Amino acid sequence: MKNNTPITFLQMLILLSPLPFGCVGRIFSPLFYLLLLAFSLYALSRSELQVRFLHEKTIRRLFYAFLGFLLLQSIPLPFFLLKILSPGAARNLTLFKDTAPSWHPISLVPFETLIFAAEFLVFALFFWVAANLKFSKKEIFTLLRTLVLSAVLQSFFGLIKHLSGSRNFFLFFYEIPKNDPQAGFLTGTLGNPNHFAFYLEMILPLVLVLFFLELRFFEPGSSLREKLISAFDEKSKRILAYFAAVLLLGSALVLTGSRAGILTLVLSFMVFAQFSFYLRRSRVVRQKLKLFFIGITAVAIFFGIQTTADKFLSTKFENAGRFLRWPATMSMMSDYPVFGTGFGTYRYAYFLYDRDEGGGWSTHAHNDYLEAGAEGGAAGSLLFFSLIGMMIFSIFKMWTNRRHPGMKMVGIGIISSIFAAAFHSIFDFSLHIPANVFVFVLVLVLGVQIAGCESKHRGEVRK
Repeated sequence: MKNNTPITFLQMLILLSPLPFGCVGRIFSPLFYLLLLAFSLYALSRSELQVRFLHEKTIRRLFYAFLGFLLLQSIPLPFFLLKILSPGAARNLTLFKDTAPSWHPISLVPFETLIFAAEFLVFALFFWVAANLKFSKKEIFTLLRTLVLSAVLQSFFGLIKHLSGSRNFFLFFYEIPKNDPQAGFLTGTLGNPNHFAFYLEMILPLVLVLFFLELRFFEPGSSLREKLISAFDEKSKRILAYFAAVLLLGSALVLTGSRAGILTLVLSFMVFAQFSFYLRRSRVVRQKLKLFFIGITAVAIFFGIQTTADKFLSTKFENAGRFLRWPATMSMMSDYPVFGTGFGTYRYAYFLYDRDEGGGWSTHAHNDYLEAGAEGGAAGSLLFFSLIGMMIFSIFKMWTNRRHPGMKMVGIGIISSIFAAAFHSIFDFSLHIPANVFVFVLVLVLGVQIAGCESKHRGEVRK
C-alpha cells in the first residue's frame, strides 16, 4: 500500500461503525473504541506524520486547555473550594448525604467524566493521526466511495426491513414493540431513526460531489450539454449509480420520519447549492442547478411523504420530551454556570430537574449545545466548541485557497456535511453515538486532506 497508509483499516471501520446500535452498548462501544485506537496506533507506528492544517498551534493549545478542564472537573477538591468554584454542586451533594463530604470533584459523577475524557482522547488521536497522514487523491476518493457504499447498504437494509414489515431489529433479533414510536420508520442498523437520519445527512453531500465530478460539471472548456453527452458516453453506469445513490439516500432519510433530519436535508441542499452557484458564474447554469436540487428534494419527499406527514401532524409539542428537557437543562446551566455538572454526567444530574416527565430515565437533552453547556458550564463548553470551531475554520480557510474547481467541489461537500451535523445537533444527541462521531471526525479528516493536497496534484480531480 502506498506510503503504508492503512486505508483498508479505515474502510473496515467505515463499514463496521454503523453496525448494531451505531456501536452503542456494553459490547459494541468498547470494541469500536479499541478498533479506533488500534488504527491510530498502527498508523502512528507505520507512517511519518506531517502537520497539514492551519492554526495548528492554536488548535493544540485549545486541546490541552480542554484536557486540563476535564482534569479539573475530575480531581477531588476540598469542600470549601468546591463551594467557591461550583456552589450548585456543593449544594446538591448535601441533599444526598447527612454531612457534606470533605473532598469531592466538581463533576457529580467523576467516573463518567473520566470515561468521557478517554473517549474524547481516542477520537482526538484518530483525528490528529489521520489528518496528518499523507493520503493520495486516489486514497481520498476511495474513502469517499466507501462512505457512500456504507450508507447505500444501510439504506437497502432499512428498506428491506421496512417493506417486509419485520418488527425485529436487524431482521432476526431484538423485537420492537408495536407501540414503540420508532416502529414503522427506517433505522438502518443504528436502531434509532433520528440517529440514522443524522448518519445519512453527513454522507449525502459527498454522494452529490461524486456525481457532479463524474459529470465533469465544473471543468472548463465545454458547454454543459457537451459535458453531459461526453460523460454518459464514457461512464454512464457510474453516473447512473451515483444518481441512484442520491435518490436512495434522500428517500431513506425521509422515510426515517425524522423531522429534524428532513429539515436538515433541505437546508444542507441549499448550502450545497449556494456554494455550487459560487463556482458557476453563468446564470443559465445556476438556474439548472436550482432545478436539479429542487427535483432531488421533491423526489425524496414524494417517496416518504405519507409517513413523514403523519409524524409531523401527530406531534403534540407541549408533550414532546425535548421541549420539556430544554427548559430543565437551562435551569441546570444556571445552577452550574461556570464549570458544569461534569462532562458525561447529564443523565444523573437531570434527575434533580425532572419536573414533568414522571421520573423517567432521560439520558440526553436532545440538544448537544445545551447538554454541553450543562455538563461543561460556560468555561468547558466555550473551550470545547472553540476547539471544534477552530478546526472547521482551519479547513474552510484552506479550502478557500484552492483554485481547481473540482477540488473546490469536494470542499463544498465537506462543508455541507459539517453544516448538516451542526444544525441537526440543535434537535438531537446523535453526536453521542460513536458511529456518527466517527463519520463526523472522518469528514473533518477528509476536509484537511482535500484542502491540504499538494499543488502538483491539483489537476487530478477524478480517480
